[in-house]
Amino acid sequence: MKLSVQADHLKSFKEALSSRCQGVRLGSEFCEQLLPRPCELEEAVELAQQAGKAFTYITPRLSNAGIERLREQLALLNEKGETWVVFNDLGALNLLGHYPNLHPHIGRHMLLVPARSPWVEQHLQREDLSVRRRDWLRALFASTSLNYRPTIELYRGYGCQRVDLDWLPRTFPSLTFLVENGLRLSVHLHLVPATFTRKCHTARFLREESPEKCSKPCLDRAFLLRNEAFGLEFYLHGNVAFRLAEPHPEAVKELENLRVAELVLTMNPVTGIDSAEKIDATMSKLMADER
Repeated sequence: MKLSVQADHLKSFKEALSSRCQGVRLGSEFCEQLLPRPCELEEAVELAQQAGKAFTYITPRLSNAGIERLREQLALLNEKGETWVVFNDLGALNLLGHYPNLHPHIGRHMLLVPARSPWVEQHLQREDLSVRRRDWLRALFASTSLNYRPTIELYRGYGCQRVDLDWLPRTFPSLTFLVENGLRLSVHLHLVPATFTRKCHTARFLREESPEKCSKPCLDRAFLLRNEAFGLEFYLHGNVAFRLAEPHPEAVKELENLRVAELVLTMNPVTGIDSAEKIDATMSKLMADER
């Protein structure tokens, strides 16, 4: 099981290249305003090749204008050779079919994952639930929309072999079904998206004038949101509200036993991971049981 580092801008990406990770990812899962310029993307690919690290390009949900920008980027990547591209938009998936060197990797936007809800535990503990209803809910919250063979066959028809998933231990037992159906799994550490939107709440809060002129405050800032009534905390980062999970070596070992192919460590203000040294320290902590 390899560990890859995901960064949404070139400065962090270069730090990731200096770490002991096996793979590097560039791009944003959630905001098209963070799509890199073609020159930045080209530099990232070349730097990854020089460092001998596997490169993956991350793309978000897109508007029509974003799709046009992506078209130019995919043409550039196709010329560079074989590359895996994480897609979070069906339009992006359709585009990928025109570039023989690019391979589609299913992003988290494309999955329904009931356990992402922060209210799961409260709901399961309701006293008015019948035993049958409670068992049904437990099974629901332990699965994803990929635990349905026709969905896998749909994506396989587009050439998809890889998929991104959340760090949700409740769903880990269901991952065996995905592996047995030929999917290579990448599990994101730390950050579980509870909700997201195209309208950026961070930009609105900070009174950014327009998406096109956004100063990209999310590169350096995130905001802690507390729900005191339920004792829940969320992190507002750009247009996403995340829950912060705490991975531990025992669960990492469980994922390895389930034949998960990759763990993904994200560099951003929520995780606080912003240097090669912090990446290596996190890797050492998580892989402690393997030494």
